[in-house]
Amino acid sequence: MPNPTPKRRIALGVAAVGSALALTACSGAEEPAPTEAVDAPAPAEETTEAAAADTGDFNQGPIPAAAPELDTSGLPPEPASDAPLGDRIAWEALEQVATFAKVNDPDATYECPAIAGEEGESATCTVTFLGEQFEYTITIESSGILINYQAELHDGPLIREVVEDALRYSENTEYVLCDMDADLVRGETDTDAPFTCQSLDEASGTVSEHTLSISMYGAFSFFPA
Repeated sequence: MPNPTPKRRIALGVAAVGSALALTACSGAEEPAPTEAVDAPAPAEETTEAAAADTGDFNQGPIPAAAPELDTSGLPPEPASDAPLGDRIAWEALEQVATFAKVNDPDATYECPAIAGEEGESATCTVTFLGEQFEYTITIESSGILINYQAELHDGPLIREVVEDALRYSENTEYVLCDMDADLVRGETDTDAPFTCQSLDEASGTVSEHTLSISMYGAFSFFPA
């Protein structure tokens, strides 16, 4: 069941060991000379060596110390509380796209149409990020000193380097691979990504498959495929 659309609030103008057998002597017969017991040869030592893992099909990289997250200091300044409502929501749209991507794009652009803040009003804002356009839609539910509105980022950018680093951290391995069609693909919120990933346990040679699940806010988690 889909999660409810996120709701937001903004202020309008406010901030084997072996054994030997003994022979019995017969009466009148010469006792045979005793035989010497010979030690059985020691069994050869078995050596077990794990087969070397085939890493050629994977992308190798260092395991990050933490899961990838957005460096918010790379965002442009947030508009002041008395800036036009459209400008403030446009910045919020950029923040949501960048948070989804977990990287910044210094060349990103973001804009909304003029928003009056009236109850029932809807608007679609556009963010151009890493050469792709993403829509951020709002619907105002109530207005006044505080404006309550629903907001939805329909999809966001999934970047190969970020996704694979997240899997390296999650599985504690340098060797991963996601079958993405490009280094940036679009992923819808509140669903699974349109690709699967693999991770390699180099010690055992085990390959695991993973599905990437994306939350309604753009956060993602890996599950066994």
